Amino acid sequence: MIELLKELILEHGVSGYEAGIRNLIESKLPPDITRTTDNLGNFIVQIGQGEDEILFTAHMDELGFIVSEVRPDGFLRIRSLGGIDLRLVPGRTMRIKTKKGEVCGVVGAIPPHIMSEDRHEMKQVPQFEDMFVDVGASNAREAHSLGIEILDPVTFQKTFEILNTKYVSARGLDDRAGCAVLLQVIEKCYTRKMKGKVSFAFTVQEERGLRGAQLVGSYLKAKRAFAIDTAASALMPGSSPDRGPAVLGAGPALRCADSRYIADPEFVKEIRKIAAKKKIPTQIIFAGGSTDAAAIEVQGPKSLPITIPLRYTHSPVEVANLQDLENTVKLVIAIVEHYTR
Repeated sequence: MIELLKELILEHGVSGYEAGIRNLIESKLPPDITRTTDNLGNFIVQIGQGEDEILFTAHMDELGFIVSEVRPDGFLRIRSLGGIDLRLVPGRTMRIKTKKGEVCGVVGAIPPHIMSEDRHEMKQVPQFEDMFVDVGASNAREAHSLGIEILDPVTFQKTFEILNTKYVSARGLDDRAGCAVLLQVIEKCYTRKMKGKVSFAFTVQEERGLRGAQLVGSYLKAKRAFAIDTAASALMPGSSPDRGPAVLGAGPALRCADSRYIADPEFVKEIRKIAAKKKIPTQIIFAGGSTDAAAIEVQGPKSLPITIPLRYTHSPVEVANLQDLENTVKLVIAIVEHYTR
């Protein structure tokens, strides 16, 4: 799990620019497995024959930016793709994906030495129009010679760390963790005989309004659908646990309501019963934001987000518990076995 997760995370793929991560995911599949890519870029893997029984989704895209301007002085302006926390951008190293390869840049910040006398700038969160990316270019021509163009995708420089042997910290666990879970499930299930068809959708543009899942839900008519995603945990100093009750290490969190979704309580009980039979710990949570399940549910299937608790969501240092990842794999396999005997 660790090596797979690291490889997925280090591949860049911001919303609308998922080709690289999609190609990497496809390279991990058995060669004879059924797969297809739709016009929006969603990548679908299917196992079994007959009626569509179950659909699992995990979104490939991550938060990021695009180049919006190459200034005459060689500095770049960027715009966000998804819910970027502006507090986390200044002082960061960035990677710009260009036609010539990756280019390194840094988001500059005005140092205290040249601020106004009262240094009021320190108390303000810079807006995107006040930020710039320094790629070491003296003018626009030099920046263009590096391969940089308007609309090039930009990501944070990524790290991948193991904390105390139990936790993983990285930019993009939301939702490369879900992608890793589905890849492991596919590996364990693709040779099994099953009644009906199981579909695995690696979706695009989730961070831009669940757009990929809306398309997938329109043509994959499964009876049941599950979004394998993450859930923000507020269990940290300075935050109220009520705002994010997901507990790291307590198992996959069944997300029963969020900003765009509410679960069928009987369906939640059914899934918890499946988990209990296999002695897989689960927890029930209510959360903000939303997942692919909200877009797919309105197409008809019983739907439920199965989420991995995550600290510091949407930051460059998201943290997840490795045992939660393993238990999520076990739960997804248990669901497949239960409905496709």
